[in-house]
Amino acid sequence: MNKNSWFIPVVIVILNALAIILQWSSLPEILPAHYDLQGNAGGTMPRSILLLYILAGAIICLSAYIFGRKKQKLQRGLVILLSGICLILFSSTMVTLTSGTMPIFMLAEPVILLVAVIGCAVSWVKAGKKEK
Repeated sequence: MNKNSWFIPVVIVILNALAIILQWSSLPEILPAHYDLQGNAGGTMPRSILLLYILAGAIICLSAYIFGRKKQKLQRGLVILLSGICLILFSSTMVTLTSGTMPIFMLAEPVILLVAVIGCAVSWVKAGKKEK
């Protein structure tokens, strides 16, 4: 793995930040949250919570990059898992910004997580076999 492999998760975090920043002034102070599949909100949150999505993505990227540099054999799996987590954060942002009118984003989250975890596990198993 080279340093360019971290490009995808970093781009996802940047896209998430851009989506939030571009919509920030048009968002109300209190946003509906926790949508059901019909697009009905089951709770609320302050819009400042969206900034935590950006911060969480950046911290996750940095932490995984630092860990991946020390554990080269785990790096590919980390990038796969990290990309999945960043996509889930991005999906949550899109659900919030579209006021729950795009339920496809909610349905995608468990699928993304499952694929990311499986991809990470397969990568780590393969890395362990190559080591032997």
